[in-house]
Order: sequence, then C-alpha cells, then structure tokens
Amino acid sequence: MSDDLLIKAGITAVSSIVVEPIKHIINTWLKPKFEEMKKNSGINEKLEMFAFEVFEDYLVKTYEEQSSLNIIALGLQQIQLHEIYIPLTIYSEEKKQQLTITNYPEDLAHNYKKIVVEDTAGMGKSTLMKKMFISAIEQNVGIPIFIELRNLSKEKDIIDIILENLNKFSSKHDKDFILEVINRGDFIFFLDGYDEIPFQQKQFVTRGLKQFIGNASENVFFLTSRPDDSLNSFGQFQKFEIIELKQSEAFSLIEKCDKVTNLELSHKIISQINDSIESGQFSDLETFLGNPLLVSFLYLTFKHKKDIPSLKIEFYRKVYDALFELHDLSKDSYKREKYSGLTSGNLQRVLMKLGFLCLRENENDYDKSQLLKLISQAKSSPYFKDIQEEDIFKDLLETVPLFTTIGLSYKWAHKSFMEYFAAYFVDNQENREKILNDIYMSNNFSIFINMLDFYYEIDRRLFDKVFVYPIVKEFIDFVEGYEISTSEDTVFLEYLEVMYNRLVIFESNGRDRLKWSERQEALLQKYSGNFPGIKDYQMFKGVQSSNTTLLLIKNRRLENILNLLLTKNSNLVKSVKSDRSQNKNEGESLFFSYEINYLNQFNIEDIKNRLSIVKRAFGQDKTININRNRMGNRKVRSRELIALDYFEAKKYCSLIEEEIQNSQEEIFLNL
Repeated sequence: MSDDLLIKAGITAVSSIVVEPIKHIINTWLKPKFEEMKKNSGINEKLEMFAFEVFEDYLVKTYEEQSSLNIIALGLQQIQLHEIYIPLTIYSEEKKQQLTITNYPEDLAHNYKKIVVEDTAGMGKSTLMKKMFISAIEQNVGIPIFIELRNLSKEKDIIDIILENLNKFSSKHDKDFILEVINRGDFIFFLDGYDEIPFQQKQFVTRGLKQFIGNASENVFFLTSRPDDSLNSFGQFQKFEIIELKQSEAFSLIEKCDKVTNLELSHKIISQINDSIESGQFSDLETFLGNPLLVSFLYLTFKHKKDIPSLKIEFYRKVYDALFELHDLSKDSYKREKYSGLTSGNLQRVLMKLGFLCLRENENDYDKSQLLKLISQAKSSPYFKDIQEEDIFKDLLETVPLFTTIGLSYKWAHKSFMEYFAAYFVDNQENREKILNDIYMSNNFSIFINMLDFYYEIDRRLFDKVFVYPIVKEFIDFVEGYEISTSEDTVFLEYLEVMYNRLVIFESNGRDRLKWSERQEALLQKYSGNFPGIKDYQMFKGVQSSNTTLLLIKNRRLENILNLLLTKNSNLVKSVKSDRSQNKNEGESLFFSYEINYLNQFNIEDIKNRLSIVKRAFGQDKTININRNRMGNRKVRSRELIALDYFEAKKYCSLIEEEIQNSQEEIFLNL
C-alpha cells in the first residue's frame, strides 16, 4: 500500500502526532485482514484501497472529535482533552482490582475483553472513553470505533451506525463486508452512554447489541452507563466503577480550569474549601469534590459570586444563576443580553416544565423542530404568549448555555440539569404527592431516580412520606413477624436486615464449563419448581469462583430508594460489611429467601453460615485499599449491598406517626 494513500488533505488537519499512529493502525491491523480476505473471498484491489481510505478518514475525523470536549462550566467552549483531563481510577468490586487510566489499558482489555464502566452522573464516563479512544490510536493497539449508543434504535442497529460513521459505505454489500472485517477481530469498540438509549427503544437496541457482541466476540468492548437495570443483560461484561476524585485531584482539576480561563481563581477557591473543611462547615460540599462535573461547577459558581455552596440543591441553583449571568470567560468580559427578554425567574419556570417534559420523554437528542415543540409546551402559560420559542431556543444555546449542539441534534449540556429543573416542576404542582406516587409505581421508575435525588433536598418531608415510610413500615412488620428478641438475638436480626427483599442461591460449580450467563439461567431454572415465586425476582448481583452465589431482589424500586438514602448519609441504612472467614459451605447447594420463614428450623450456626455466604460474596470489603478523601468518605458507593437498620427504622416510625397525630411540620430531622 502506497504511503501516498495515507497522506491526504484530510489528515493535514490533524496534529502531526497522530499521522504515524494512524498509518501504523492501517498497516498493522487492517492490511493483513484484507490480504487474507483477498485470498479467501476474492475482494479486489479497488475495494481494498477504498476500504483503507474510508477507515483512515474515520480515524482522522474521530480522533479530532474525541480529542476535545465541551465543558459547561467553561462556557461550552471546545477544550483539548489533555488540557483538562485528570486521570480517573476505576475499580471492580468483584475482582477487588483498581486501575488508574492514563492511557489505553492494554492489560485490562486483554484480561476481560468486555468491560462496563457503570457510575452516576458527572463522574467522567464519557471523558474516560475519549481518553481511551485517542490513546488506543496513539498506542496502535487495535482499530478503535467510537459509538454513541443514544443514536441506536429499532430501525438503526450498531452496524448501520458504524456505516454512517465510515460515511462512504452504505449498501447491503458494504454491510456484509464490514461485518466480515469486524468478525475477524482486532477492533476496540467504545460504546458510550447505554443509559441514554430511549426507554422505548432499549429492548430492541439491547437485543441487537447482544447479538452483535456475540458475533464479534474476537474484539474488545468498553461500555459506559449510569446504573441501569437493563445492564444485567450484559452478564459477560466485567463491571468497573469510577472512584471519586481525591481532594488533591479535585484541586488539580480546579487549577486546570484556571489555566484555560487565565482568571487566577484557583488559589482562592482551594483556600476557601480548605477553610470550610477545617471549620466543619462542609455538608454536601465534601461529596462535590469527588465528582469531576461538580468540581468544575465549583469553579463556575466561585467565579460568579466568590462563594461556595454547601448543599447540592443550592449548588445547582447557583450554577443556574451563574449561567444566566454568564459573561464571556475573560478578564474583560461582557454580559450577553437575552434574546427572549425573560428574567431569570421566568426562564427558570420554562426550564422546569421543559426539564420534566424531556425527562418523561426519556429522549436525549432532539432535532430543532422537536426541541421547539417542547419549548412551546413548556411556555404554555399566557404570561409567555408573546415570547417566541426561537428566542428561548437561542438563549438556551448561547446566552444561558444549558443545551449543546451535536451535528444537527441538540441535547442538555448535562442530564443532571434536566433532572434538577424537573424536580422543581414536580414540587410546584398542587397534586405533587399523587405525582410522586405515580412515579414510584411507574414502569419507568428508574429514569426518575436522579430527579428524586434533587427532590429529596427540595421537600424531604414529602419524599419520606411517599417513598420511605411505606418501605420502613413493611420492613418492621417483616422483622417483628418472626417474634425474635431484637435486643438479644442479634445474629437473627442481622440476617433479617440483610435478607429483606432478597433471595440467595449458593452452589458449587463442580466441573461444569458453562458460561456465566448459562450458569445463572440453569440455577434459576433448577429452583423454579420448588419456588415458583422466583419468577418475581430480578438478578441483582452474582459472584463466581469455585462457587456461584446469586443475589436476587424482589422490589427493584426499594433497592433504588435505599441506595439514594445511603448517598444522603441517612442513618436508616447501612452498608453490609464483608465477611472474610473461611467458607464452611464448600460443596453445598443452598437456596434461601426473605419470603421463606424457616428461622425456627435452624440453629444459630445455620443462620451464621447463610449470613456469611451473603457477606462474603457481596459485602463491602474494608481491607481493600480504596482511596479515601480527607473527610474519610468511601470513593466507590454505587451498587453496594445495603440493609435497613431495624432500630433506626423504629425511631423513624415513631417520628412519622407522631407527625400524623400532631400534624407537626419539622419532624424529619436527625434521621
């Protein structure tokens, strides 16, 4: 292949650092495949040269795209990734493995081949994918392909998206050709944003993704998502989470923001944070330092008011205020006038309804006509009848940049803003209690979790009444139905706390060679005869070594609420600690559920053994060196095994029942 093919006009737009790596990728990974295909399939040289050109164009274009990012706190200007990236650390709870991502993780990819990075909003999942993608090109470790999963649908599968990205392939013949190339291996697929697939499309997209991954199993796959129930479909993926930033890393990110803006604010911000820590006036601010998105917002709010908020809801309010008053990010900044002429409060009213409409639609990308239609619905008040949708649209892109442009599509600059405004919209409704109850019973409950995280701080009293009290009351009835002495039978009580809403299967793997997904299915089938109710449970966690341990849950919504309470440091819930004692159940098959009352049939050692199985497989391991911040918070919290605390639950019920009796307002304190 001629080097002239590799030095085209398109490549001159890329910095010289990427020219050689792209050449090497073409020569190392693609050329041998085409040579082999020429022998076996008879592809002609013209098609071969055309394919080289297409892949080269794609790598050049995508390298350029992924080398930069928009940061809302810096005015959504294009920032080079290397200017702002703080190396993120990922951690596998199952494997007890921790890795800091400074480049493409070759060993990680070799060991697992299929990796899912699952974490909450703002932790840097997409930024991590960008870093690994451009590093994969620079290190010449394979043929990287970047896919934004929100673009997939029932009508457009992953191969269609790949063909679109490659641009010049389109026919059925081209699709078959690309599939054959992919199935030969050496590709690295970066599948970003599984949670952003529209709810109504998720079943079809998931089925297509699984089929594609199964057929293309000789390749490496990285998948990112917020916590999502449907991720259980990808049982063959090794799960990692992003560890929160250490305080020093958060400060480093603030300093990098300062270098971009040249505003010289970092020293003052860091000094004020340190003063807040030392004075104990920190509240939610300590959690902000672990989240890269929120750290960047700290910079924005300080730039605006020279102040650092201490509560999340207050924090987002100040971010909005800062964006509304946004000046160009320079020392000689000027304030931009609003196209719509709306005040901050009136624009916020539009945004609250717009946020809820977008959340309910569960769509992430909109064309201009769709977004204008939603804005029209959001400004339906007669007070806004003279305000043009087009002017609000321009404000949200330019003067109050809460939306960003991607090609011909538009999306919220960050989903958390949509959820923040949606929470306030619910709170402003007279029938908000009914709305919250409807949300809890909705089949789409999972899409509202992050909105409820905000609502918790807006109206704690109503949140607890709708979501927490029914769970706690049922839990107390469950425990007290066993007629144990809760003060003396501590092992029995701990077992009931840990097992509430759960079912466990424990079995020796023996000598079978089943795949992980096949083993799970076989075990569920095995026990369905004696316990038909197993069909009402969902897979939550699984651990496989010499034994297989499966943890299933009956009410997914309940687990979501418990996890939210844990993030709020509620005393109602506690993490289940790991038990590293010797396994006494080797070779046994055990099946136990919170719905099967057999405690009276077993002695305390039997109960201890069952409790130990759960804690050994799924409990939080205190011996693992997870980075901790200065305040001592854990850095990995998602998907922990959480238990309700019986005694705290009793206190809580006494408080709320007193509230019902006395109609007092402020009783939900110090839980």
